[in-house]
Amino acid sequence: MKYFFSLFSLFLFAFNGIALAEETVNRQPANKYPADFVRDYNQECLQTSLNEGLTEPEAKRLCDCTIAEFERQYTLPEFQQLTTASATDSEAETALIEVGQFCFEQILYEQ
Repeated sequence: MKYFFSLFSLFLFAFNGIALAEETVNRQPANKYPADFVRDYNQECLQTSLNEGLTEPEAKRLCDCTIAEFERQYTLPEFQQLTTASATDSEAETALIEVGQFCFEQILYEQ
């Protein structure tokens, strides 16, 4: 499954001052993705995050946050289309990175 964006790209954008995804008062998911999709996403996300140097608890929090944000912002078909488009479309890539950056910032400043 190739639905996870590169955390390396996320880190580059996070430390180069790209604006955070806009916060809203209600951060509850508007869309609930199928359990098998979430499981596959989390497996890939955790592995990628660990490979990028996050600790297991940090990686889990990042992955939980990103999937919740994607569920909040996009239907499953929209999210799948966005991830596919992100390979060639910088706007789609930026939309994914902003969610990752928001979650990364949540973890970074949580302590």
